[in-house]
Amino acid sequence: MTKLETEYLKQMGIEPENYVQPMAEIVPLAPRKVKFSNWKAITYAKDYCGQTANTCGAYYDQPGKTDCAHFIAHCLSAGGIAIKPGDGSTTDCPAGLAMRNTDLVAALTALATDYDNVQELGISDAIIGDIGFLNNLIRPSHAFMICEPVNLGDPLKPAKVWSHTAARCCGDMGAEIRQWFATMFRITDAQ
Repeated sequence: MTKLETEYLKQMGIEPENYVQPMAEIVPLAPRKVKFSNWKAITYAKDYCGQTANTCGAYYDQPGKTDCAHFIAHCLSAGGIAIKPGDGSTTDCPAGLAMRNTDLVAALTALATDYDNVQELGISDAIIGDIGFLNNLIRPSHAFMICEPVNLGDPLKPAKVWSHTAARCCGDMGAEIRQWFATMFRITDAQ
């Protein structure tokens, strides 16, 4: 566990030695692949990005509880990976999916360690369908799916994303993607 993760857990009132990672409900395939359909995840993002709804019937837009991580959890679930909250974390999602960015990042990091078709990468390698997170210096603060990659050669042309709360339907992410970028994950298809 990194120093940043340890500090964040302490801020949340969780002793790091008692923390249990979020659980990802997956279908493992041999060898070392998790069953996933990127197309289904992208289709969910396209279908629900402009709505104040998810397939579970819930949408969150209030101080302290927004829908960005919840929306991405539903995108991942549509593709075949259902991420449930970790210890010390709760969810109001009727489907039981994670609602915090920290839960999503922790679960995806664990999957990247265990499966060959899940990888963590930087923003310069991002393509359509990759899942990204911004940081607010302490913890992951915003989740999104890439619709159109960032053009590193043109600082005025940031990435376009699908996201909730910020209500982007293949919309411009703005400069914050470069200022606050934390990490990106790619999950390639495995049927």
